[in-house]
Amino acid sequence: MKPLFPVHGPSARAPSADARRTRSRRRLAALLMATAFLAVPAGAIHPAFAEVAPAADLPPELGGLNSLAGNYLAARLAGDEQDLAAAAAFYRSALAEDPTNPLLIERTFTLSLASGDVDAAIALAPDLRPTTDVNRLGRLTVAVDAFEAGKTAEARKTLAAKSRSPLIELTNALVIAWTYAADGNEKAALEALDALSNAEMFAAFTTYNGGLIADLLGDHHEAVVRLGDAYAGDPGLPRVVVAYARALARAGDRNEADSVVDRFADGVHDGPLVQGLERQVAEGKNGPPIVPNAKSGAATALAALGATIGREGSAELASAYLHLALHLDPKNEFGTVALAELYERMNKPKDAIRYYSALDPSSAFYREGQIQIGLNLNALDKVDDARKQLEKVIAGDPTDTGAVLALGAVLRSHDMFADAAKVYGDRIALIKNPEPADWLLFYNRGISYERTKQWDKAEPDFEEALKLSPDQPEVLNYLGYTWADQGVHLDKALAMIRKAVDLRPSDGAIVDSLGWALYRHGKFDEAVTYLERAVDLMPDDPTLNDHLGDAYWRVGRTVEARFQWAHARDMKPPKELAPQIEQKLKSGLPPLGPEPTQSAKTKPDVDPKAPPVADDAAPKAVPETPKAPADTPDAPGKAPAESPAPAPAAPPATP
Repeated sequence: MKPLFPVHGPSARAPSADARRTRSRRRLAALLMATAFLAVPAGAIHPAFAEVAPAADLPPELGGLNSLAGNYLAARLAGDEQDLAAAAAFYRSALAEDPTNPLLIERTFTLSLASGDVDAAIALAPDLRPTTDVNRLGRLTVAVDAFEAGKTAEARKTLAAKSRSPLIELTNALVIAWTYAADGNEKAALEALDALSNAEMFAAFTTYNGGLIADLLGDHHEAVVRLGDAYAGDPGLPRVVVAYARALARAGDRNEADSVVDRFADGVHDGPLVQGLERQVAEGKNGPPIVPNAKSGAATALAALGATIGREGSAELASAYLHLALHLDPKNEFGTVALAELYERMNKPKDAIRYYSALDPSSAFYREGQIQIGLNLNALDKVDDARKQLEKVIAGDPTDTGAVLALGAVLRSHDMFADAAKVYGDRIALIKNPEPADWLLFYNRGISYERTKQWDKAEPDFEEALKLSPDQPEVLNYLGYTWADQGVHLDKALAMIRKAVDLRPSDGAIVDSLGWALYRHGKFDEAVTYLERAVDLMPDDPTLNDHLGDAYWRVGRTVEARFQWAHARDMKPPKELAPQIEQKLKSGLPPLGPEPTQSAKTKPDVDPKAPPVADDAAPKAVPETPKAPADTPDAPGKAPAESPAPAPAAPPATP
């Protein structure tokens, strides 16, 4: 599923306007995060957010502590272990022993809020020291609670103090604007947004929220203008696309609304979201406001900020913002999905499922939430439940490619390749004229066929995938490597793998494929160059280290070869590779035959249609699931690729 608040890295062919937007996003993220970490003391914000568990579920070594020092140390330990709920519980126990300790008050407040105990945080907020950075978050919490109670003037008064923090300045302006919207005062609401000192930098937030406010209050012209500006700034951001298309429809411009939806569909091929948006646009002038009320609008604003903060690594502060959003509007779909996505990034599938399950069936994100539930069940190793969940989603719409890819990935992650091939095949059978986006179906079915030793079926699927999308590095790599390993189409195979490396130079698995293909065909010196680079990119992969050891041996660097094999052995390699490594450590590699792959070709019981294995070393399994396409289930909580691949570099944040 595409994040609701995704990040878009610059493309090599991106126009200059996209490049400018990317630089602007980076500056905005830098401004926000420059002060995000001031909300809590140093060392309190963690890059990962652990599962929120009740205190009763704490491990035995943390239980039974009944002294101030014991509870404090346990809280610190729980924080180090990323268990925010446990940390909050221990800080509360410590605070009970020393109720006026300002540090204990601040940490208990922050962790209570981050773990979802908003009421406990609200109770502690008045006791925060007024001169500390954490008090800014305390004032926001008090203001949000006043807003939730309908006390809009009180909320504005609480947030009236000026701040030099860009994050706090933006947050306060957004909440204040929505309190004016709750009072029906559009002029004051928009002025609060336009008066920001960093108005240009914050345009992505202010234009979007200003448009939502105008739409809610019936000013359709202003809504279209402001949301149009937001759309021009990022035409691929789902929440902006949804808002702009619906505003156009409510303003009576159905043709332009349909055009916005069509452009979005062409770019992302996101069936469930597009279908839901099409239904909303079809309501035209009779459609409801984009946000149902001002509280929901403010919650959406806080959710967007929380998602941005979370992508920059501050899960604790991000979770605090998202829980404040749901305190204002418990059914806010943006906050709900943002929290689910945050838990996925933190590898907390149970919590992700809990929030995806809370989505209303009328939400445009409901169907994709159901897909994510299936993928998160698989992350919990509940493969049967995951399969049933995803089969149910597909039964509701057999043309939903996203659901098919998700189920196929789940099945492949458990070596159910024959079942996966059927799932992909059922979807392909419904396609009359394949489009470029359909390459994923053919590619993944090809993998499933190849893994079940049906190369005569796999090869046409890989070729069809390349025909549909010629520059996909994963397909170029998989097909080129297999051809090279089989000793066929050698020139074309090496050219394809080299192209894949050019397209994905930082992918260690693909670089390894080129090095190993060169090795298989006797170009040992050149193979060493690429295999060393692959190991630099993926130093903890046992297969890559084993390949490099083989190449070192063939160029006479036998001491280094044994070191790489020993290193690969210590990394817990796949069970079929481990005995081969042990044998090489004892005896090295056998002398070469008449050609580099002769020993593999003469081995008994080898399927003639399967890639041969040389020098008693299994060839590197290339990644099955592409990293780049957003609709490929390859994210936290999603089915993993079969072979290791490097984590993509963190892209710049997008508000």
